[in-house]
Amino acid sequence: MNKKSDETTMGSGPSSEQLPALRKRPSQSRSRALVAAVEQACLRILDEAGEEALTVARVAEISGVAVGSIYQYFPNKDAIIALLYERVLDEESEELLRVRERLIGVPLKMALRDILANIIRVETRLFKLNKAFHLRYHSALHLGMWRGPYHTTSEFIEATWLPLLRMYEHEITTEHPDLSAYLLGQGLRSVIRSVLEDIPAQLEHPGMLDSLVAMAIGCLRPCALD
Repeated sequence: MNKKSDETTMGSGPSSEQLPALRKRPSQSRSRALVAAVEQACLRILDEAGEEALTVARVAEISGVAVGSIYQYFPNKDAIIALLYERVLDEESEELLRVRERLIGVPLKMALRDILANIIRVETRLFKLNKAFHLRYHSALHLGMWRGPYHTTSEFIEATWLPLLRMYEHEITTEHPDLSAYLLGQGLRSVIRSVLEDIPAQLEHPGMLDSLVAMAIGCLRPCALD
């Protein structure tokens, strides 16, 4: 392993479809404690000094874990950061279930507003954790597909957004529900990703949520724009 290369390449390279993984998962209490110490050190560095200060050497210093021991479990810094994102996504998956439960009996526009507000909140949280990492692995940090049974975006859309639209078919006028489901499930997320890359400060602006809701309504009720 070229450790120097690991220290200097973070923040560069193409986006990935998968999060970087640990070399091996800790199985004993001692190894779990080691991995937890590394994870907490990484979080502390990001919170206190930002991503530019994050190096494996610094993680070793803060955690008290030898550099060599860190590399036994983590192939690079991104694998350490990925562990933080796994924790967050697991937490947010539980919240997403609660959001979906609250949609029962809610009018379409209000449901879309709740869904998109939650997406914005989660994307903001993930982005603030580590901006470069979030943008680089954005396709893999998909809350709706996290640890789900979906192998493709199409499977995810068919299992989530299409059934949602069927719940509101009495409020929808589009003649192309499949396309609308895709635009809502994938297109709006792509818009949010572009905002994060180009004008991240605008993501939490109230007008952002209003605009996304209007875009969604436009997909589902095209005649409402006439």
